[in-house]
Amino acid sequence: MEQFLGRKYVMTHYENFEDYLIYIGLGFISRKIALNLRPVHSLTRNEDGTYLYNIHTTLYNWDIVFTPDIEFNEKRPDGQIVRATITLEDNIMIHIQNHPEGKHSKHVIEFYPDRNVVTTTARGFNKTVIRHYELVRED
Repeated sequence: MEQFLGRKYVMTHYENFEDYLIYIGLGFISRKIALNLRPVHSLTRNEDGTYLYNIHTTLYNWDIVFTPDIEFNEKRPDGQIVRATITLEDNIMIHIQNHPEGKHSKHVIEFYPDRNVVTTTARGFNKTVIRHYELVRED
């Protein structure tokens, strides 16, 4: 994972994302806004050994500070608190979210030198969400 730290990736396209946003309870206006944003995400390691997973858009910054394999409370951009665990292995980050109403989401982020692929599945959701990100070129 070391080689991917500090790199920024921007979302270029997605599949089944709106259906997932409906599944987790996002309202119509919030969904339409989310679908039109081009989030940039990055992963960095802090001096204390924790990690920062940052998702930045023109409307919000979502910072998730975590220690791998340790469960924590995560506040989503919509304000809902979920129990989360993030693990790191090789080029893969697995982000598990347990929603208060019993929903369980799994986001598998595969890091590559020029792109990321985020695959999301959820208990009770019969589709797979795939979000594609490309490396932000900083010239």
